[in-house]
Amino acid sequence: MAFGTASAIFRAWLSDQLSATIAAGKMNNADVFDAALYGNSGTPDKTAAAASTAYNTGAWITANELTDPNWAAGGRAISGTGSGGGFTSSTNLITWTGSNTSGAGNVTITNAYGDLVYDFTLAAPVAKQGAAFHYFGGPQSVTAGTFTIQWNASGIMQVSV
Repeated sequence: MAFGTASAIFRAWLSDQLSATIAAGKMNNADVFDAALYGNSGTPDKTAAAASTAYNTGAWITANELTDPNWAAGGRAISGTGSGGGFTSSTNLITWTGSNTSGAGNVTITNAYGDLVYDFTLAAPVAKQGAAFHYFGGPQSVTAGTFTIQWNASGIMQVSV
């Protein structure tokens, strides 16, 4: 996957979430989000249509995914997503936070360039719709160790409003 040098929130996810939030009067914090690892084949596109951002579609097909028995296909669940973040008026930022995501037990992953964060719970408008992708700054590898995605202290996703 040719991650380039950027991380981004998918435009379609923001649009869909804002529409759902307005309709329901709140964002669904009960949803489960997963982080799947990818190599450097395919090209992420933050402006892709919603159907092309979902897990196992577009650039995010399982053929491009990196797995291990302790980091299975589909990725690992991100915990703590409903406990932090929100709107900060002093910075005009909406942030979405979560706990760092680690593989269980010994993990061997080679050349992970980035991840796809997607809503595992979501069925409509697109099942397992991608929310964001993150570039790791270059290939990251671990042999028989712990692979951890350490989320930015400012949040997994951050939007300026």
